[in-house]
Amino acid sequence: MNSFFETTNLFTSYTTEHFVVLSFFVVGVTVFIRWMKTQTDEKQRRTLLAIAITMASMQLAKIPLNLYTNTFDVTRDIPLHMCNFLPFVMIWIYASKSRLVWATTFFWVVLGVSQANLTPSVTYSLFHYDAIRYWSVHLGLVLLALYPAIVWKWKLELKDVGRTIIALNVVAAIIYGINILLGSNYLYVMGKPPGTTFFSILPPWPTYILVLEAIILIWALLLLGIFKGIESLQLKKLDA
Repeated sequence: MNSFFETTNLFTSYTTEHFVVLSFFVVGVTVFIRWMKTQTDEKQRRTLLAIAITMASMQLAKIPLNLYTNTFDVTRDIPLHMCNFLPFVMIWIYASKSRLVWATTFFWVVLGVSQANLTPSVTYSLFHYDAIRYWSVHLGLVLLALYPAIVWKWKLELKDVGRTIIALNVVAAIIYGINILLGSNYLYVMGKPPGTTFFSILPPWPTYILVLEAIILIWALLLLGIFKGIESLQLKKLDA
């Protein structure tokens, strides 16, 4: 276990620490959602907005903290990876309660950020500041993405899958240009992420990007089918 700035212990996936973090998240989210259901819609929105702002602040705080520890690297530490810029999108979603923006980014979180929790790329063990940031942001994003579907019953439509693919390619094109300028690999459009992740089983770059897009499309359609199936079962229960 590390202190706030200590770097002695490195994180290892599928160890006690990993399972404790995920278990704590599941229990915590279950309790949190039950409590939130007792609050007004406006109180819920403000609470979730506060969580999004906190997550975005943690992302921004990484820059001065890394400068303080002399570890800042412009090719790694600007919040341009999907998991790093999505907290700012969540602020938009909960400030405006935009179903359109939520539905567009929902698949990014469930299909992309979720795998980052199952195959983490965090370097240091808790309670190093970057480990706190990593888990708070990645697990928080899952909560903020699922909440409107679970509690507010926001619906997903087939056109949302098309929007999410188009928006993802637009963002990737913009970040590709930034990567060329900085010599970076944000959003992993220039190469696979380091370490053993889901990306490891895909073909080499750049083919893996095309394969990944096809996988995202298929998974998004399957996820949409699951949600539609759940909605259908709920309607049948109401009619019974």
